[in-house]
Amino acid sequence: IITGTLSLGAALLGASSYSLAEFQQRRAFLETRQCIQAQLVIEEQSAEQERLLLSVLPEHVAVKMRQDLGASMDTQFKKIYMSRHENVSILYADIVGFTAISSTYSASDLVKILNELFARFDRLSE
Repeated sequence: IITGTLSLGAALLGASSYSLAEFQQRRAFLETRQCIQAQLVIEEQSAEQERLLLSVLPEHVAVKMRQDLGASMDTQFKKIYMSRHENVSILYADIVGFTAISSTYSASDLVKILNELFARFDRLSE
C-alpha cells in the first residue's frame, strides 16, 4: 500500500510538473509569436512611412531630416531644409473653376489633366 501510494504520488507530481512545464512553454511560444507579429507590423509601417516621406521629399532631404531628428536641437527655431539653385523660375497659378472641374472628373483623369497643364507650363518656360 505504501509503495502504491508513493508511486501514485510520484506519478501525480510528475504529471503536474510536466503539465506546468508544457503550459509555460506554450505561453512562451505565444508571447514570442505575438512579439514577432508586432515586429512585422512595425516594419511594414516603417516601410510605408519611408515610402510616403520619399513621395513628397527628395531622398537627400529625407536622409538629412532623419539624421537631424536623432540629434538634439538646442535652438528655439526649427531647421529649414533648402538648397540654392541657379536659373530657376517659380510659377504660382490659380486654376479658375478647379473645384467644379475636380467634381466632374475622376481622380486619375484629374491627375492626367494637371500633368498635361504643368507639362505645358514647363515647355513654355524653356
